[in-house]
Amino acid sequence: MRVQTVGYQRDLPAAKHVGLFGALRGRRKAQLAGFDDALFVDNTSFITEGATWNVGFYDGERVVWPSGDVLPGVTMRLLQQVHDRTVHVPVNVGDIASMHAAFATNTSIGVRPINGIDDVALPGDHPIFEILRKEYEEIPAESI
Repeated sequence: MRVQTVGYQRDLPAAKHVGLFGALRGRRKAQLAGFDDALFVDNTSFITEGATWNVGFYDGERVVWPSGDVLPGVTMRLLQQVHDRTVHVPVNVGDIASMHAAFATNTSIGVRPINGIDDVALPGDHPIFEILRKEYEEIPAESI
């Protein structure tokens, strides 16, 4: 998946709601520019989340979750619980080039590699993806 950074902040980011017009408009803007989806940045160029997914990075040692205002997705929270080397820090657009890998998470896709953000190419086959997928798949299901 290749994504384009788009300036956008969801209304009440921490609350799941049906107000997706702005997010989907950002996705469409990215698609019209030749990308698969949009990666949102706030008004100070810090990364927050995708249109319908959370974003994570791998800096070579740790999984890095941007610390901006986002909807804390279930998959993201579960991965944070099972992956030991995890941090929440501000991630600026300028930090992307120094990252070893980037990925999207949500309940529909699990862990999906991001192989490009704007004009920065990233690997789609980094070993961290298999590590995270394995950790996610090994989480015991809860009975309802």
